[in-house]
Amino acid sequence: MSADTREPTILVIDDDPDNMAIVADYLEERQYTILAAEDGESGVFRAEYAQPDLILLDVMMPGIDGFETCRRLKARECTRDIPVIFMTALAETDHKLKGFAVGAVDYITKPFQREEVLARVGVHLRIRELTTHLQEAKGSLEKRVTERTAELAHTIDVLHGEIMEHKRAEEERARLAQAIEQAAEAVFMSDSQWRFTYANPAFERLCGYSRDDVIGQNTSILRSDAISPECHDEIREIVIREHVWAGRIATRRKDGTVFEAETTVSSVRDFRDVIINYVFILRDVTTELRLERELRQSQKMEAIGTLAGGIAHDFNNILTAIMGYTEMAQRKVPRDNALARDLERVQKASLRAKDLVNRILTFCRQGEQERTPVMMALVVEEVLKLLRSTLPTTIEIHQDIAIPSDGMRVLADPTQMHQMLMNLGTNAAHAMRHHGGVLRVSLADVEADAALVDRCPGLRPGAWVRLTVSDTGHGMEAGVRERIFDPYFTTKKVGEGTGMGLAVVQGIVNNLGGVISVHSEPGRGSAFTVFLPKYEGEVVCLAEAEELPSGGTERILFVDDEAMLTELGREQLEALGYVVTATLSSREALEIFSADPGAFDLVITDMTMPVLTGMELAGMLMALRPDVPIILCTGFSEQINEKKAKEIGIRGYVMKPYTSKSLGGVIRKALTGEPAIQPSPP
Repeated sequence: MSADTREPTILVIDDDPDNMAIVADYLEERQYTILAAEDGESGVFRAEYAQPDLILLDVMMPGIDGFETCRRLKARECTRDIPVIFMTALAETDHKLKGFAVGAVDYITKPFQREEVLARVGVHLRIRELTTHLQEAKGSLEKRVTERTAELAHTIDVLHGEIMEHKRAEEERARLAQAIEQAAEAVFMSDSQWRFTYANPAFERLCGYSRDDVIGQNTSILRSDAISPECHDEIREIVIREHVWAGRIATRRKDGTVFEAETTVSSVRDFRDVIINYVFILRDVTTELRLERELRQSQKMEAIGTLAGGIAHDFNNILTAIMGYTEMAQRKVPRDNALARDLERVQKASLRAKDLVNRILTFCRQGEQERTPVMMALVVEEVLKLLRSTLPTTIEIHQDIAIPSDGMRVLADPTQMHQMLMNLGTNAAHAMRHHGGVLRVSLADVEADAALVDRCPGLRPGAWVRLTVSDTGHGMEAGVRERIFDPYFTTKKVGEGTGMGLAVVQGIVNNLGGVISVHSEPGRGSAFTVFLPKYEGEVVCLAEAEELPSGGTERILFVDDEAMLTELGREQLEALGYVVTATLSSREALEIFSADPGAFDLVITDMTMPVLTGMELAGMLMALRPDVPIILCTGFSEQINEKKAKEIGIRGYVMKPYTSKSLGGVIRKALTGEPAIQPSPP
């Protein structure tokens, strides 16, 4: 280049117009004159004609590549001295050495960095300028040549420093690229038109696509039908406007399955603030969201359970009075009297209320049930016979019970197993009531291995009995699926259901240490799968105990802090022949008993009372007289259950509401020394 003041001319040879535009934008900042060529052939021709001061040459081009183009330039005398800088996306050292071997003076790595492009171009233009001055200075005074030589050496040192700096930057980028490649989160990039340009291995594992599958494809291939196009457009607008968007979004894998992804989308901009790339980071949070939902459900159930327990205590006390006085009134009225029929209706209504309370307590996992080994195959057969007689003929019933079926035993309350299956069956039938379909019930022994445990949260390795009830009905939306086990939640019309059916099922399953799950999609039916711990102990057949007489002449101390129940207890027990001393105060009961511990053959005490609870009173009475039989009554209590009652020596444990007959039976067993723990009715 001569010593005139004209701006340098740079020839850019590249077949990619986007790359050409980026480089041209950078160089125009320095007022350089830009020439362009789209391939090697035209590049050589333009170089011969225009004699540029420097050439930027792409390596990979159609026709003749960059290496051959450089050879041809160096083979011609008119272009031999023009410095050539290769532009390459190839990071391998062999490619760079090959470039130097054919005559290049430097290289620039893609994707382009503005500072690198301007620095390398500027240094080589300066070197050429100084070299030209040295050639022109031949024959001059020695001092001028020395100055130019020193300046050239300094420029070369600067170039070396720039190269080393960019080498360190490249190494840093390489480490960053390696970190992204090995990251646990899925990372991918797109161009400004939302077309994939890169995907890391974690993306391939998470989404099921290989890099070759997605490169060049639009990122919309990950779009789930659960997210509307308008929502996607809104996200894109936010990224463009605010540079970044973060949130949870349903994402579709290659196989069509959908997962919840914690997603961050960021825009990458050039020096002019123009978007050139987008970067996406995805993390599968499906399990985390499920655990969050389960935690919220657990907290909600705990709160409802606490409330239900309090209600059950008071309501069972009220029912005890209603049922007890109704029973006594029935004894005083002839059976053919109209009043007797009315009293019978009151008693039936009371029994329904009693059953409802027990269902609520079962749902809340508070009900204590007597468990025995239950053959689930027999339960299925019995329930399906009952369902067949009640369902319309448009609904087919198929059963699939593994053979042999004698091993499918669980330790449970038989009535609850019937109730659980009936609720699941009627729920499935309701989903097919309009168009009919198939109700399928399958039963099998399964061994939960690691793979099954992973698929079914809450399941532990070991032996289980798996019950599946499925239908071909209308299915459920996600929002409905999340609430189906909530008490009183129902999609049925008023009068068609209470919303307690599935809540009770979940309560029964959880109380047995089992797991229940549901799979359902709109229009594709539903399938409820229940896993119950398999019972592998021996089945002992016990002869049924003979019914004991419910009356006697023993002396009983009766304690309850509610006056109505105390009076009722006195009347019921005296009607059975017992001699009764009744009191409203646990403190007074202790004083009465302390005065003469041998004056009573049995003590019946309520559990929840002021000053001294029934359990505390029982402990004090047994301290005075260890052999005294004590029966504990409760409407509901978290402080005592059958196991705790036995541990502290309680002879009998009765859940309210009770009848004269049921209480009388417990009294006789307690007086004869037999276990007299009365579980809450199913």
